[in-house]
Amino acid sequence: MREGLFIISRGIGQVMFQNNALSGALMLVGILCGSWQMALLAVTGNLVGNLTACLCKYSREDIRNGLYGFNGTLVGIAIGVFMPINLLSIALLIAGSALSTWIARLFGYWGKLPGYTAPFILSVWILLAGCTYGYPSLLSASAPAVAEQSPDLVRAFCLNIGQVMFQGNTILSGLFFLAAILVNSRWHALY
Repeated sequence: MREGLFIISRGIGQVMFQNNALSGALMLVGILCGSWQMALLAVTGNLVGNLTACLCKYSREDIRNGLYGFNGTLVGIAIGVFMPINLLSIALLIAGSALSTWIARLFGYWGKLPGYTAPFILSVWILLAGCTYGYPSLLSASAPAVAEQSPDLVRAFCLNIGQVMFQGNTILSGLFFLAAILVNSRWHALY
């Protein structure tokens, strides 16, 4: 149980290249600041990615380091961004997270270029294309962008960091993400 929590946390931390369970836990708190539903979807996608890797007997060390959980984490969050949460979108989250794990493994076979977040991007593109052409009513309507009236650099800085995991609606998310990087490496946080 304890190892499983560490694997999930490391997978969330790996979204920002932090192989650190505490970093992942702080990032999860940052997601939670924006939306408890997004946090739940992130953990669900992470679990599906890791379970897929376990069932396919992928490298135990890679699983322990969160390398099969972070793309699933992002797929889970993306489902919450682009679709209302219902049974069909949860089924697509499961399929997309599993697909991102298989794609990540394909990048590993190729060996010349690490996949990073490409498996997440490809999986979500496939899901969005399928919904756009096959079931467009499943997609959420996009909200119009609202221009800021006066520049606020601190707010912009925090929101930009939060956007790495689609959390651009609260300053707290960005601050927790920055703290998560700082706990693992001051140099990474500075960069």
